[in-house]
Amino acid sequence: MKLWSSFIKELTIALRGFYFYIEVAMAFIMLLLLLFVVPEQFDSKENEYLYLDFPTASIKESYIEAFEDLDGQPEAVTLKAGKDEIDTLLYETADKKIYVLESKEDMILLAETKHEIGAAVTMDEGNYEMHYTYYLQGNETDRLKSLLMIIHGQDDELLSNAVENQEVRSLASAGTQLTDRENLLPVFLTFNGALMGFFIIAAYIFLDKKEGVIKAYAVTPSPVWKYLLSKVMVLTMTMLLTSLVIIIPLMGMRINYFILIAFLIPTGLFASGLGLMIAGYYNSMVKSFGVMYLIMIAMGIPVLAYFAPSWDPLWLKFIPSYYIVSGFKEIFIKGDMGFVLLIALGYLAAAVLLFAWSNSRFKRTLLI
Repeated sequence: MKLWSSFIKELTIALRGFYFYIEVAMAFIMLLLLLFVVPEQFDSKENEYLYLDFPTASIKESYIEAFEDLDGQPEAVTLKAGKDEIDTLLYETADKKIYVLESKEDMILLAETKHEIGAAVTMDEGNYEMHYTYYLQGNETDRLKSLLMIIHGQDDELLSNAVENQEVRSLASAGTQLTDRENLLPVFLTFNGALMGFFIIAAYIFLDKKEGVIKAYAVTPSPVWKYLLSKVMVLTMTMLLTSLVIIIPLMGMRINYFILIAFLIPTGLFASGLGLMIAGYYNSMVKSFGVMYLIMIAMGIPVLAYFAPSWDPLWLKFIPSYYIVSGFKEIFIKGDMGFVLLIALGYLAAAVLLFAWSNSRFKRTLLI
């Protein structure tokens, strides 16, 4: 009962302070960004800038008709290239936007301004063969350059048949496909829980140290672990509620909320325990800022790697937030729930160790 009364007391204090409302406000800001700023699907179509130098209009029309999956009629658009405005025809297919220019100079200018590849297609003197001249940006890989050199040396029909007959194997046979908007949820939730929770509980402790609350426990019968645990419970509850504020409007009832909560609580406890440990070694936010800043940067590296799956060095897996992002992703795609629960147990064990370390540290420094 003493722990419960301490929790209620800390919750009341939190509701009167501004840190609680900062975390709530951040959750609503993230939700609004996801709902009204981030599109459900990003436009990932590739842009191509073409100049077609053909002797007759019929050849040009035949070339354009060969584009696959044309989306209706061409659209006359005006593109900006620095201070210049260039009129062009836009042909849109399922995976690319093809801009056909009237002059070679305009194509080169757009390619340079937009930092994308441009191409000029011409006919030989006898109008028998087409010649392709590509204008690159200089940062293309050797593999792409080699592909551009050989792709037009093959018969188009043979090449098309080879592509269609290419065997494609899916590495993941199960799971749900997320939209681009939903795919950002693991990143936002990691920031809301692991980073914000870690920072805010440390801020609470430093505020109490400044007001002498910590030292007061040296002359009271109440053990310091109840004070620390009540802080952790308040932060974990806040993180749980703010995370649900973000998740429910976007995912609805499409996920297993039992597994989600079983994952959110241990990760919240871990973040709080990490904040407690840092607060145990410093007396003010100013003195601890350097260490906290480095930890937040380190915790953010796996979040960046999340957007580049091909970059997955071994050392990245030693950063705790790596598995937080992975766990959220598995929950949302309905992947390996056993893996999620195993991660949750790992964070729970780490949280217990951090809390025990912090409790020992605070007991030794109550009078300092």
